[in-house]
Amino acid sequence: MAQNKNLEYYLDSRIYSKEEVQQSIEETKKEFSNKNVTVKVTLNNFGMYIITFEFENKNTLFNKIIIKIWRRFKKTLMLENGEKNRYEQYSGKKRYGQYKETRTYKPY
Repeated sequence: MAQNKNLEYYLDSRIYSKEEVQQSIEETKKEFSNKNVTVKVTLNNFGMYIITFEFENKNTLFNKIIIKIWRRFKKTLMLENGEKNRYEQYSGKKRYGQYKETRTYKPY
């Protein structure tokens, strides 16, 4: 499984107030409105606000299983409709870049 992605902001507590930090958090959440975000705000020993945005990973085990089932279902539908898969399409005698057979000899 892939890990969750993180985004960190560092803001100086002497310059930015708590209201400005909260406004910055809300603006960032609006930018990533379609993602699930958890926010952690800490104040370190040097007087810096550390804002950490953690984005949840959508590649869960359940989603991977659904994707595999959907691919198999789609493949069976294609074969039932008479469509060829790629190997059958391109495995014939002709290959990419090969000249067409004319069966005429032109020595020039």
